[in-house]
Amino acid sequence: MNTKSAMTSRERILAAGRGLPVDRLPVFYWLNPHACCRMIAEYQPLGKWGVNALASFLWRRFHNGGELKSHEYWRALPLLLDGYPFNALTEYTFQLGSDMVFIGHNLLQSVRLKKGHLIITDVYGVVRSLGSGIYVDMIEPAIKDISELQKYVFPDFTAESGYELIRMNRRRHPEKCLCAGIFGAFDFPQTGLFGTEKMLTMLMDYPEEMQTFMQRWTENEIVALRHSVKAGADIVLIYDDYGYNNRTFMSPRMWKKFVFPHLKRLVDTAHEAGALTLLHSCGYQMTLLDSYIEAGIDMLQAFQPLAGNDFTAAYAKYGDKLTFVTGIDTQRGETMNLQEFQDDIVNAYKIGCTKPRFVLGFTHEMQYTMPDANVRVLFDTVAGLQAGTCEI
Repeated sequence: MNTKSAMTSRERILAAGRGLPVDRLPVFYWLNPHACCRMIAEYQPLGKWGVNALASFLWRRFHNGGELKSHEYWRALPLLLDGYPFNALTEYTFQLGSDMVFIGHNLLQSVRLKKGHLIITDVYGVVRSLGSGIYVDMIEPAIKDISELQKYVFPDFTAESGYELIRMNRRRHPEKCLCAGIFGAFDFPQTGLFGTEKMLTMLMDYPEEMQTFMQRWTENEIVALRHSVKAGADIVLIYDDYGYNNRTFMSPRMWKKFVFPHLKRLVDTAHEAGALTLLHSCGYQMTLLDSYIEAGIDMLQAFQPLAGNDFTAAYAKYGDKLTFVTGIDTQRGETMNLQEFQDDIVNAYKIGCTKPRFVLGFTHEMQYTMPDANVRVLFDTVAGLQAGTCEI
């Protein structure tokens, strides 16, 4: 990997995404907002005192209130740090040493109180609530039947103000790699617009209507894609989860019919706009890798071992054509002892170094539940690998 003089983070990630030589190990960190608050309060302060004080305050209220037993407001408020104007999650991720960050849509349309609970409506018309956790989940789908499908009105992504977070980070971090998030035609519709069971049923009952809808969905996301690249994004991140543990949501044949054409169109459009593509897809991926190559995807994240993905086998077969962003198992890493966690990261590094298309990255958002000692061994191990001082 060590083949040329120092590169910027932006140059390093883009080189890895194209399969070109890099100066050192590229890394990608991905934190949940609650984990960000905890780490600012207990691991390493953020360089901005105002946001640092806010994050520390929010962590204390959440933690001292019993974490998941704390009031709904204190479970929800850390989510505000992931966006404009706070930008704390992006700033902190860069401060930790990540070469790139994800910047997603601003989905919030309205927030109201109903019987003491936060009710959130997003720009797609999905009604959500915090429930008993730290993420907002769909409680009322935007599309309930075929009649609503046909008259559904898509959000307007043409306003330039919607891309200010990308522009702001491009100005502040010209040397860093920015990934702008858009949604593929499967995962967000099935988890929000319809609900999983309803969407899969409608694909079977109304295949032509659903294909037309998914085409319209993709056309609308392309608007956001083009505006994001224009605003300064280097990579288009396509959010589209396709799998459970050890199996995909639908058969590869059905996936190829209903999902692949829309994925390929997003990839082709991103390339035409001058950006690389990174597919974020949780769950089992092994049976879809050939199709990812056919679609022209440049990079794949998260490739979770917990879901049954075999990095050794996949990288041996596809590592010349597809860049894998993986290797720091933030899910299983919570229960590993320190030596196991370090060995697991080093082993992924050894595999990744056999070919040029590798970014050492989190396999999922790191949660606030990661033990403090494991947090420290994670970052110490990565720093050692980058510096060449970690024993491998």
